[in-house]
Amino acid sequence: MPEMTNDLFRAGRHSRYFNHTRSYSLFSRVRMIAWILAVLQTAWILVDWLLLPEDVSSTIAYGRIVASVSCLALGLWFSHPYRLEISLMRLLLLVLVLTVFQSWSNWVLIEQGLGSEILAGYAFFPFMIITMLAIFALTIVEVVGFAVFVILVELVNQLWRGEFGLVNGLNDLWLLAVLGCIAGWASVNQLSMLLVLYRQATRDPLTGLANRRQVMAQLDGDIKDAHEQNKPLSVLLFDLDKFKSFNDNYGHAAGDLVLKQFAKILRDGAKRKMDLAGRFGGEEFLVILPDTDQSGAVKIANAVRDGCHNQTLKVPTGEEVSFRTSIGIAVLGDKTEGRTRFLQRADDALYAAKNGGRDRYVVAPPS
Repeated sequence: MPEMTNDLFRAGRHSRYFNHTRSYSLFSRVRMIAWILAVLQTAWILVDWLLLPEDVSSTIAYGRIVASVSCLALGLWFSHPYRLEISLMRLLLLVLVLTVFQSWSNWVLIEQGLGSEILAGYAFFPFMIITMLAIFALTIVEVVGFAVFVILVELVNQLWRGEFGLVNGLNDLWLLAVLGCIAGWASVNQLSMLLVLYRQATRDPLTGLANRRQVMAQLDGDIKDAHEQNKPLSVLLFDLDKFKSFNDNYGHAAGDLVLKQFAKILRDGAKRKMDLAGRFGGEEFLVILPDTDQSGAVKIANAVRDGCHNQTLKVPTGEEVSFRTSIGIAVLGDKTEGRTRFLQRADDALYAAKNGGRDRYVVAPPS
């Protein structure tokens, strides 16, 4: 429970792999809403012509066209859908477009001396914006930030209109706060559901590490990034020594305890947010180390070996047991090397380590 609460509070604890997933969710929803608003803002010009004097409706129409074009531009902004900071910026820009149009249209209507009954029809944007937050999977900190911004803008507008402290103004602020709490609850629930689904789809149920599908998908992306950015990328392939014999001697329950403990050692060794440790299959594990050269990979391999040496487990039979691992290390080669060849070199190095006496690492020759 504390771990889930921390994950919902702010994004600092999220892995970059989950951030990719959440970023794309934000990107797709902002784009969809931006397109809808671009159409509605343009269509509402007809309503303005029916309700407002001709000169005022023309002025408001120009503002709606600018807002529509801005929303259309957001909808056509396709770059970097997997970068969380860019997706949050998209959402902020959408909120700013709506907030600026609402403040500006209110100013135009007041300057023209139109009555409050007309102004009320153009003051719903804060309520729409704060309710719209329920559509997105946001952390508690993000929801509070957006809601406070919208409420502060409304407060400034009320001060400018001379409505602050009046019954209607206080009612609006109270309603915004209530809607913010409801929308925030829905938004954080969406984030919670996304986290649960993501973990079910990408984690190995026994060890809690990434499953093979997630490892392969992320490795493809990391290889592409390493080639494009000309940065090193290393992988460590692990195999628990004589694990089949261990299961035969102590039972599969004892083997599961070893797998769980070894997963903990891997998490302690590869603890940067960009690192990914996963169960590759059976007693094989893979660790992906972006922006890590051979010396960095060897350092982590030694840390994992030391972790195994320092660990003993009491198995269900009551015996104290230990375990060891062999490691194959490969550093990504030139831009022609893909995932298959990269993993094959790590696998060859792993077998060389096992054939060389086990409980050691071997670095694959450069590609």
